[in-house]
Amino acid sequence: MSRPQHISNSAATLWASALVIAALTIVQAGRLPSQTAHGEMTASRADYTIMTTNSGRGGDVDPDELLYVIDNRDQVLMVYEIEDARRGQIILRDGGSLDILFRRARP
Repeated sequence: MSRPQHISNSAATLWASALVIAALTIVQAGRLPSQTAHGEMTASRADYTIMTTNSGRGGDVDPDELLYVIDNRDQVLMVYEIEDARRGQIILRDGGSLDILFRRARP
């Protein structure tokens, strides 16, 4: 009988960061200039890149959204949650230095 494998926190952090960057790259590569903004899209302006995605929580009609913000100038990633867009409340869920995040993820 095989033992379940566990992923260390640093490896999980690295994988999560890699998935965010991969998603940003794929969405950016597929954008057309005439497209309108929808959820699960990215945008870049000056030193900031943002991406929204469904958090998997909330109802089908009004799902909760996550907003990822990368500050390229300071190399910081921030993750916000929008639980109910009608309330106009954005909650900071996590964030930190990308340099430290990747350094922690190295074995």
